[in-house]
Amino acid sequence: MAKVTRPRSPAKPASARRTKPSRAVSRTESKRNARSTSKPAPQAARAPAQRIVPPNLRVGHGYDLHRLELRSPAGPGRPMIVGGVILDDPTFDRGPVAHSDGDVLYHAVVDALLGALAMPDIGQLFPDTAAAHEGQDSRDFVLAAASTIAKAGWSVVNLDCTVILQRPKLSPVKDRIRANLANLLGVDISVVNLKGKTHEKVDAVGESRAVEAHVVALLWKP
Repeated sequence: MAKVTRPRSPAKPASARRTKPSRAVSRTESKRNARSTSKPAPQAARAPAQRIVPPNLRVGHGYDLHRLELRSPAGPGRPMIVGGVILDDPTFDRGPVAHSDGDVLYHAVVDALLGALAMPDIGQLFPDTAAAHEGQDSRDFVLAAASTIAKAGWSVVNLDCTVILQRPKLSPVKDRIRANLANLLGVDISVVNLKGKTHEKVDAVGESRAVEAHVVALLWKP
């Protein structure tokens, strides 16, 4: 009797074949499972934060502004004094309204020096409600501030000043003002700078209704 052979079934495509996960894959999964179930390693205790010692340099900024009115007897304005120098201009009849002599630059210097050491400002130390300060020479305030920082062990490295005034001009007396500041602070005039600016006839300063000053002071402690 003839031998009957059955036809072979066609091979399945590769995409339809079932493949068993490789041993490498199963090991990776087991590692992941082990990580998810294991407890995290305890972190090392952090060292306590160290206090940062501030540098032996300090910067202070001072600012002041005074309203300008007609000078006495026509109004309440005082003589126009900036940096200890009277600005005598016959064509300018205004002066600062202030409790003391109204020296806007000296007042800003005081705040710059004391502000560098986070000390009370000029209004706290020399209030304008005290009768003793009526018409007082502002150089006394600068000397007091200089003495305060010196007692604390600090010295002035340099001073950079800006006075904003429409009129009169500061350029003719700039070096006299620098010399006054250098003498009061006990420093060389070369470390005292002064810039005079107008306000381009804008706002109260530009309309000669006010004068203002900015001062930046750098202090050093040996």
